[in-house]
Amino acid sequence: MSIKTMTKEEITKTFQDKFPNKIEEFPFVGVDAAFKVDKDLILEVCKFAKETPELSFDLLACLSCVDYIEHMELVYNLFSFTHKHKIAIKTSLPRDGEIDSVTPVWNAANWHEREIAELFGMTFRNHPDPRPILLPEDWNEGYPMRKDWEGKDFVRLPKK
Repeated sequence: MSIKTMTKEEITKTFQDKFPNKIEEFPFVGVDAAFKVDKDLILEVCKFAKETPELSFDLLACLSCVDYIEHMELVYNLFSFTHKHKIAIKTSLPRDGEIDSVTPVWNAANWHEREIAELFGMTFRNHPDPRPILLPEDWNEGYPMRKDWEGKDFVRLPKK
């Protein structure tokens, strides 16, 4: 059986056919294709990415949060062991926003989402285990990875 890696155009068409006018391409280094999606579609888009045989994105390689002060962005880096292609899916949400957990799609999301919830303050709806994993249980000093965080031991360096 021959395994075929899809081109950027084929990956993009597959997503755009399923989600017309809801997927926007954006440039992203190191992947075959990259898309912006509305936060309310993230679970559906991720299920489609994993369950569609020609895509078969069976690995959530990384889930990152980026603080832009006025909003947050989550970036899902996906890889297919079967087809050897990789994509990034990005979504924006307010700083106090909520988004569906993708743990039902990839178990690896469990720890990624817990870390982001703890350090950035994002809420992942329907997460199976929202316990903290990095900070002490009694932590009450806010979210240390946010750009506006200033905890009791925080020292801001002077600008050069």
